[in-house]
Amino acid sequence: MQTVIFDMDGTLIDTERVSQSSWRRAASDLGITLSSEILHAFVGCSIPNAKEIINAEFGDPDLTERLFEHQAGIFMEAMERDLELKPGAAEAIAAAKDRGLGVALATSSGREYSINNMTRFGLMDSFDVTVFKEDIENHKPAPDVYLVAAERLGVDPAQCIAVEDSFNGVRAGAAAGMRVVMVPDYNEPTDEIRELCAEVLPSLTELPAALDRLM
Repeated sequence: MQTVIFDMDGTLIDTERVSQSSWRRAASDLGITLSSEILHAFVGCSIPNAKEIINAEFGDPDLTERLFEHQAGIFMEAMERDLELKPGAAEAIAAAKDRGLGVALATSSGREYSINNMTRFGLMDSFDVTVFKEDIENHKPAPDVYLVAAERLGVDPAQCIAVEDSFNGVRAGAAAGMRVVMVPDYNEPTDEIRELCAEVLPSLTELPAALDRLM
């Protein structure tokens, strides 16, 4: 059975807008500035890798820890107030199910955080399989999260379509041997990223038609 595997942050829910704002505020509160290059690099980046970026930039591990702790508090507060679904997210999931496709969630975010967000928008019960940060050893761009999803679904990765918004997510899906549909959020695809994608769509509202082309 063919399967659609959805990333969550930046793909199904509009976290990047909230995240970028919270990083800027946290940095300002600590008297530092995060360059646009760093903010772009944070998209689809795991926390350990993001901390390495900040350590390399400022050379102060204590500052890095304070920045991440402060940003986390700002981010969670803003999420409660400002978080929204990406346009077409619920409809895209429903379209996959209507076509008889398996549907999975594969995210590098934590289990509790992810379940709370998907439940909040009434989507948690839509997934046949879920994979969270706690279920994998290596984060994107490694393919682990997608390979675990395929294994739990009992399908060949080649029968899966990965839906992603970030460069690292696209790389992870492609490395897993899946066809990748990118819906760019914060970063527009480079030539390298486009070559890894089966399709690049302006929004999730175009995904149902893309599924018909790719099935």
